[in-house]
Amino acid sequence: MNKLSLKDILKINFRGLKLIHNRNKASIPLEIADALLITLSSYWNFWFLARLIDHVSISAPSSVLITDTVLIVGGDFLLRTLKCIIDHLIYYDGSSLWEDTNLYLNRKLVSMDYEYMESEKIQNQKRNIDEMVNTRDGGGMNFLFWRIIGVVSYTLNIVISVVYMIQIISTGRSFFSDNTFKSILLSTLFIAIIIFLVLISMKRVKHLKEMIFHENELLIPYNREMRWYTNNCLEKEAFGKSIRLFHQQPLLENHLKALLTAGSKILICREKLEEKTQRITDLLQAGLVSLVYLYLGIMAIKGLLSPGDVILYAGSITIFASYFSEWIYVLTELMTNTAYVKAYFDFLDIPNKKYEGVLPVEKRDDDQFELEFRNVSFKYPGCKEYVLKDFSIRFRIGERLAVVGKNGSGKTTFIKLLCRLYDPTEGEILLNGINIKKYDYKEYLNLFSVIFQDFKLISLPLGENVSASIEYDKEKAIKSLIKAGMDDTLKEFDKGLNTILFTEFDTQGIDVSGGEAQKIAIARALYHDTPFIILDEPTSALDPLAEYEIYSKFDQLVGTKTAVYISHRLSSCQFCNDIIVIDQGKLIQRGSHEELVKDQNNLYYQLWSAQAQYYQ
Repeated sequence: MNKLSLKDILKINFRGLKLIHNRNKASIPLEIADALLITLSSYWNFWFLARLIDHVSISAPSSVLITDTVLIVGGDFLLRTLKCIIDHLIYYDGSSLWEDTNLYLNRKLVSMDYEYMESEKIQNQKRNIDEMVNTRDGGGMNFLFWRIIGVVSYTLNIVISVVYMIQIISTGRSFFSDNTFKSILLSTLFIAIIIFLVLISMKRVKHLKEMIFHENELLIPYNREMRWYTNNCLEKEAFGKSIRLFHQQPLLENHLKALLTAGSKILICREKLEEKTQRITDLLQAGLVSLVYLYLGIMAIKGLLSPGDVILYAGSITIFASYFSEWIYVLTELMTNTAYVKAYFDFLDIPNKKYEGVLPVEKRDDDQFELEFRNVSFKYPGCKEYVLKDFSIRFRIGERLAVVGKNGSGKTTFIKLLCRLYDPTEGEILLNGINIKKYDYKEYLNLFSVIFQDFKLISLPLGENVSASIEYDKEKAIKSLIKAGMDDTLKEFDKGLNTILFTEFDTQGIDVSGGEAQKIAIARALYHDTPFIILDEPTSALDPLAEYEIYSKFDQLVGTKTAVYISHRLSSCQFCNDIIVIDQGKLIQRGSHEELVKDQNNLYYQLWSAQAQYYQ
């Protein structure tokens, strides 16, 4: 844990309180009200019990004694009732805190630059925050929320107790009526012993809580790995087949046992530390209470205190001893928890590097958009090797462009740059002669419909998957599905566009095959009717007949739009009128299939020849 200054600790936690307040303006006022009720409840019975005892000792009228009793019972009942109501509101509010604060993180995830999504460092930051929530009492914002009441109520109780302690010491000045010096010396000794006990306890508890925090940190990777194995290996169908076919049960069991053993050692160590911390706080409380009771007893014997005063002061000191140890405990927890709150805000504060222009993209009914890569070079963040080097190409409007090459040649990177998921390291990409960085980012993205190899569908209704929206044109969605070859399958869905995809969350859902999922993804691209359609291995999950069906209608599907097509199957390139070949990040060939296959000394011919036997 990196050491934070007191200023940093206060700044980070106040920012956390501000976020909690902005989320719900009633949250903190309710918690403060609850803390006030706790404090009032702590002293209410002592105040009026002391008063009742004093009235009894002087034989006050029965009406006065009845009033005192009613105040004790009625006041306690009223305070407890109010606290129950406020507690209900606080728990209702706090139950959604994790979801709300996690929502802020998820909004950040989907709005941050795409390069962060492929950054293991950034993904680990998010995983660490998720794991912090699973520590004891929930680390981070959750912990801060639930400790506000404790901090306020303990502080108020301690302040009131200190006031009473000052009164006790002030009364103790006349302890020795014949020697003022002895009285002052005794009071000073009394104060010094209390301060000594408190400081020793503070230092030790703080050290132990930091050690507990360190143990929680050590648990995070074990919890993460255990959760991964549980959620994937033990519950996913794909893993289930491998586990059974390759008899991996002993392998998994041994690994999980090793994880549990290592994690258990850390848990045992943490439990011992917490037990030790509790023993120290208990000893502090016992020492303070014994000391003060002794002091009060002597003062009562000497007649310096009334019976009611003894009850009141003894009660206040008991509260002080009990709450002071808790106060130190919770403040130390908050100080160590600050690292979790800081991690939360550090993630939210990750700045987007991508320059977002303001220039509107020209609206054209004829889809006459021209794109150009001009001397583009690119390497991924943190890498030394260039994936694309001095890459230049100009798209012909309305053409069918196929991009081929070996694995790792830079084909998918070319698409990521085109869609501005990354910006070039060198060179520039132009739309109608203007650098794409100058365009409004969202408007520029609206030019493209993309189907990546690793496309995803969501467990939502079919129509929402096609339209990527809650509100959509149903007729258009159906036409898109039919164009993509889903007409027969669509007839089998009783609920039509309202059919839920997959069964993870709805037993009435439909588990579509890989080929059907790919057709739905193609339908999604067609539905959005953008000037550019980009297909990255769009038919890899289709059988040969379904693939031929898609390609035979390729021109009809794309229409006047510009299509960029990436494939390892060179047979599909014959449907494109323009083919580029990328090798080691460089454009090495361009032409039609007929032109490129004639050059037997180049890469395209080698790739074609290697696959040609499967096409005949």
